[in-house]
Amino acid sequence: MVARVEWHQGELLPRVGFVVTNLRAKPQRVVRFYNGRGTVERWIKEGKCALNWTRLSSHRFRSNQVRLALFVVAYNLGASCGRRRFPAR
Repeated sequence: MVARVEWHQGELLPRVGFVVTNLRAKPQRVVRFYNGRGTVERWIKEGKCALNWTRLSSHRFRSNQVRLALFVVAYNLGASCGRRRFPAR
């Protein structure tokens, strides 16, 4: 079990988190691994809700792989355009 306590400026109480795992690594690496996993889980959930990734058209793996790749490219293109500021004409 790994316990982690973080203090952030302006907070009265620390953030305390516990990870119960069987990974044999340094506590910092275990926490970094699970934080990364949480980030990936959020991306998957966002993709399922925003892009309907679960609605794949074919029973063939290759067709679904191509469709999913196109969804990811379209999403990233839209997200990058949304973050840019284009000059007014």
